[in-house]
Amino acid sequence: MRKLFFVCILLLSLKGVGQEMNISGTVIDTVAKTPVPFSLATAVRIKDSILVAFTRTDANGRFYIKGLPIDTVRVTVTNPRFGEQTFYVFGSNTNREFDFGKIVLPSKSEQLNEVIIYAFKDPVYYKGDTLVYTADSFKVKPNATVEDLIKKLPGMKVDAQGKISSQGKEVSQVLVDGDEFFGADPTVATKNLAAKGVESVEVYEKKNDNAAEGGEETIQVMNLKMKEDAKKGYFGKVSAASDFKNFYEGELLANKFKGSQKISVFALGSNTPRSGFGWGDMYKYGLNNEMNTNTDDDGNMYWYGNGNETPQGIPQTFKAGIYYNDKISKKSKIGFNYSYNNNELRASGSTHSQFFLPDTSYVTDNTNNNFQRSESHNLNFSLTQKLDSLTDLVIEPKFKLNGNLQNNSQVTKFLTSDDTLIHQTDINNESKAKGYNINTTARLTRRFKNRDRLLRMTYNLTLNNDESEGTLKSYNTFYNSFIPNDSIDQRKTNEGSAQSHNGIVIYTEPLSKKIKLEFEYNYNYNMSIQSKKAQNFISGEYSEYDSSLTNKFENSRITNRLGAKFIYEVKKQSFNVGAKVRNVSIINSNLITQKEIRQSVNNVLPFLGYMYKFSENSRLNFRYTTNSNQPSIDQLQPIPDNSNPNQIRIGNPALLPTFSHNLNLSFNTYKPISGKYMWMNGNFSVIDNAFANSIVYDSLGRTISKTVNVDGNKNANFYVGGGLPVIGQKLKLEPNISSNYSSYSGFVNGLKNTTQTLNANAGLKIDLELDTLEFGIGYNYDYNIPRSTLSNASNKPYSFQQFNAQLVLRLPFKMSLETNAEYNINSQRAEGYNINYVLWNASITKAFFKNENLLVTLYGNDILNQNISTKRDVQDNVITDTRTNIISRYFLLRLTYKFNSTKTKDNDDFGF
Repeated sequence: MRKLFFVCILLLSLKGVGQEMNISGTVIDTVAKTPVPFSLATAVRIKDSILVAFTRTDANGRFYIKGLPIDTVRVTVTNPRFGEQTFYVFGSNTNREFDFGKIVLPSKSEQLNEVIIYAFKDPVYYKGDTLVYTADSFKVKPNATVEDLIKKLPGMKVDAQGKISSQGKEVSQVLVDGDEFFGADPTVATKNLAAKGVESVEVYEKKNDNAAEGGEETIQVMNLKMKEDAKKGYFGKVSAASDFKNFYEGELLANKFKGSQKISVFALGSNTPRSGFGWGDMYKYGLNNEMNTNTDDDGNMYWYGNGNETPQGIPQTFKAGIYYNDKISKKSKIGFNYSYNNNELRASGSTHSQFFLPDTSYVTDNTNNNFQRSESHNLNFSLTQKLDSLTDLVIEPKFKLNGNLQNNSQVTKFLTSDDTLIHQTDINNESKAKGYNINTTARLTRRFKNRDRLLRMTYNLTLNNDESEGTLKSYNTFYNSFIPNDSIDQRKTNEGSAQSHNGIVIYTEPLSKKIKLEFEYNYNYNMSIQSKKAQNFISGEYSEYDSSLTNKFENSRITNRLGAKFIYEVKKQSFNVGAKVRNVSIINSNLITQKEIRQSVNNVLPFLGYMYKFSENSRLNFRYTTNSNQPSIDQLQPIPDNSNPNQIRIGNPALLPTFSHNLNLSFNTYKPISGKYMWMNGNFSVIDNAFANSIVYDSLGRTISKTVNVDGNKNANFYVGGGLPVIGQKLKLEPNISSNYSSYSGFVNGLKNTTQTLNANAGLKIDLELDTLEFGIGYNYDYNIPRSTLSNASNKPYSFQQFNAQLVLRLPFKMSLETNAEYNINSQRAEGYNINYVLWNASITKAFFKNENLLVTLYGNDILNQNISTKRDVQDNVITDTRTNIISRYFLLRLTYKFNSTKTKDNDDFGF
């Protein structure tokens, strides 16, 4: 047992060099408790078993071993009259003095039950395939949250919306002691839990129970292991902020822990950018109109953003929830959480688009105003039941009710290349929608006496229903033309429903300690029905159905998939290879015309993975996968969508599923003692039958587009970053470079057009950390080169630069100052979009009371009043520059009261 424990600890150690360490102690008699002189103390280096030092105790039983090179050594104290004592010392640059105090030598006949370890615990190490960060090894500011801690961890990043990535890959799930903290909302845990309560942060991959070929088979998970004293009693905070005129923020978070029982409640209300509609909020609140969707081959719908993650417009948000989790018996654990979300967004912006055709070019200027209100109720349950010592059953039903109200108005002007106005369209869309989603998953896991033999069975049922009703009003004005003006006034009603049944059985059979075989069978049935109706305004009412815009469409799909995997695993490396054979039977039915399109798609989906561990803190990963996506029902339904009469989209029921080959290569290394680290990641994908746009332009610049299949679309990206601590790790240099390449084909007026985009990015961040000061500066340069085969006029490079700085200063009298600033430079854009601006935020905080649990903060956002949102997009034959209004300068006075059962100083966030 002693040897096993020693080996486990040894695997976590890295050796120090260049400095010395000292070891001392006092040896006493186990019975008389008196000093034992002339005892022998030896130090043996672990890596080569060489005796590096020895000495004897003096008359007072004291010994000293001085000037040892920093390393891992075994110290043994012996005396002929007593048994021996053994210590293992793990030295480091910050852990160099070891005084064992009183060393009690047992009698010769007494068996030793423990070995004492004096060790420096690595800040970062691997435990199997789990990357572990020791939280206390990373210095954070007083009152830091978990999010602040994560930002300090090598290889991890947190963006403005709270999305977390590790080694360039998004963290899909955040757990607290192995459980979800507030359902699918990870930011509640990362933004509100105190960093000081975290013992370690674990990052690992687990099988994605809801994915198949259409998505990642594994997802990255972050688990926050809390310290024991953070699991008992209660803690929380209440905060309110206002400028007493226009803006406000308020939040409440209360948590009670008692053994395995956890009860938490939260509420948040705000109309500032801190609660804006980023990607995370769109996902959580079901803002379908702000997102795109796609569906994988197993009927699972996934969401992705609209390409601009910056919070837009003027938001107003309220959300509240309750969480309960308890282990009600040795075999049963239950969970429940409910959340309510109510959000409003008022946004306005302008878009300048340049269209380049083989024989002409023109420009559009668009201004739009949008109001959206969404509301949702989310109810989640979970039951984990241990049926016996080898069998677990997990049942997770989830329910969601949605409501959405939207009003959008826009004005689009069409101009010739010499800025002559030829056409203007005024459009107004209003809609009201409601719906529900039911998602229930049951998982049965059966283990066997053979540890590596495993049976997993999963069944998922998904039911969706959506209804919407609205109006479209548009008016076209034509200038210098014989074309008469025209208008549209229609009522739109949409109804959609979908159901999915998905079953997976996976069996793993070990052939030896190193080799395993895994077999998988997956069956999926998916049915979607969508009805769209349009009624024209005639004689004072919406009475006449427009047959060209009215349709009912059904898509059914049955997938059978059988797979096998060969797995080879040893201490330093692992290898797996296999393939899945799949058949997808599809029926697309136009229920109005009674026309059907039947498809049967057969695929072989090979995959391969290899991982080599150079050490516990350094590894290389390679992965080859294939996957496939099914078109959505909106892409299939053969009916025009004229919500923007200038850009009509029509479905294509003959669409085939995509097929892609994906390569990924990653390398990471971390040296705990020096703090040096490096992350590298590269990806390459080739997509056949990719979804692409086929666009037809009329003489006035209006378009009709539909989705078609094309072969040979490519995407590649590469990232390398690292950290180089200097001056005793007080100063850290973090350079990074990345590059992206994409090649996507489409059709413009029947001609194939391939758009290639090359992006290069380089950045440097410098951080200085002292006891009372944290200072950082950074620079990032981004350069983009688009290329179009159809028109050289759209081949216009553009760039973006950002200088940024952050300062945290802890002042006397329990005060602190925080500030950050960034200077953004947009270059080579359209006139009016080459915008340079400075965004400067600052706060000053005063803490009160002995435990500093009452905080008063004055916060200023965009102090120079220059903030603006801009972006450029190059797609097909169009260059689009966009400006969107966002909240700029405001000041808040914030009052925060923190409470906990320990009556101690509670480190929680108080600044930005």
